[in-house]
Amino acid sequence: MKNEIRGSLGRWRRDPRNLFFLISAAGLLLYFLLSFRYGGALYAWTVQENDPSIRFIDYFSHLQSVENPPLLYHQIDWDADGSYASVFPPLAYCLYYLLYRLTAISGGRPLSMKVEQIPGALPVFTLYLIFNALIFFLAIEMTGRRNRKKDLLLFTLLMLSAVFAGSGYMLGNSAVLVAGLLLLGLELKDSRSAAGREAGLLILAVCVAMKLYPAVFGLLYLKEKRYRELFRFILYSLVLVVVPFAFFGGLAGFQAWIGNLTGPLQSADFYGRPQFLKGLFYTLIRRLTGREEMTLSAVLAVATCLLWAWLAWRSGSRWRTRFFLACLMVFFPSGAYRYTLAYLSIPLVTLLKSDREAEMRPWAEGAVSAIYGLLYTVPVWWLLAFPVGWRSDLQTLTSVEIYLYLIAYVLVAAVMAAECTEKRLRRPQKARK
Repeated sequence: MKNEIRGSLGRWRRDPRNLFFLISAAGLLLYFLLSFRYGGALYAWTVQENDPSIRFIDYFSHLQSVENPPLLYHQIDWDADGSYASVFPPLAYCLYYLLYRLTAISGGRPLSMKVEQIPGALPVFTLYLIFNALIFFLAIEMTGRRNRKKDLLLFTLLMLSAVFAGSGYMLGNSAVLVAGLLLLGLELKDSRSAAGREAGLLILAVCVAMKLYPAVFGLLYLKEKRYRELFRFILYSLVLVVVPFAFFGGLAGFQAWIGNLTGPLQSADFYGRPQFLKGLFYTLIRRLTGREEMTLSAVLAVATCLLWAWLAWRSGSRWRTRFFLACLMVFFPSGAYRYTLAYLSIPLVTLLKSDREAEMRPWAEGAVSAIYGLLYTVPVWWLLAFPVGWRSDLQTLTSVEIYLYLIAYVLVAAVMAAECTEKRLRRPQKARK
């Protein structure tokens, strides 16, 4: 027994990827210890905008918006600035409408009552969060080499991190659900069975029909010359995007949706927010030159996305290919918040559950794993730089948000360096027969 324990500890120490588990767990443990000192103030510091009163807002605002489905895309909804138009494809609102109808007051609510105050609304929301978590755990279990204890530890650390618990679940945002479905669909994409690969196509198409951005993962089929599957992926995605408009205003609803995507409510970028590329370049240029270069910032953002797409195309690493494609979803949308960083967990799970010798050099494994550990945790050591309760004038840009995006951009630089210094590139994996 002692020899087995020593052997297990030895293998654990020899794997640089375990730095993720150590660093992430250390941050969470310190967070719980500091809670005895700071109490609820520490939780408020952790969650988005340093304001726990906005809890579940993404979930319940969408439930409220589907009260009258035919007018969904014609109405102006909530926003921090008072104006917001529905921009998700209708399949996402089909889910929200189902959840709305499951509340205790089916089909309506008193005008004086907020959606979250409807009897049964919070229990249904709780079941929704449990469903999201189960999907994510199932995806982790199915990815790569299976190890139940390690899978459970990875799942726990992710779910308790500032990205998931302090934003995705606190706001009830569907990014957590889509991240789990993407991970599941990508694993089924290379299934040994034809039925499994087709299920992967459908799941990936569902993700596209909920968020649009997951369409970038169609590049994997093109890269691997799986043209028939690429065609079906496009077909499934189009059907799932277009058909649900029958419940949300038909052709008029579709036209209104296109207008919402391209109209002034969505085209106004929040320059100065470093959570997305245009905002990052705008901020850097303004700090260095004092000039407000919006066009140049947009050009640099597009160029960076093209670079990531090229790196995904050339990479022989399965997890790095997924990483660069996930970056397109995380850093390009102008409405990016910390819950979109959940998409970077897809390549992390792939990395941690792959064969070491098939991925990259030990120094790169250790560096990337350590940075990931700094990203998916509660960054209580950041309190040395910013005290509890600090927040900037920019929307959602709290001290935790600043920390997470600093680490995220360092992570991107580390993965790009690992990719560019890799001498031997392997051919991308094809579907297992």
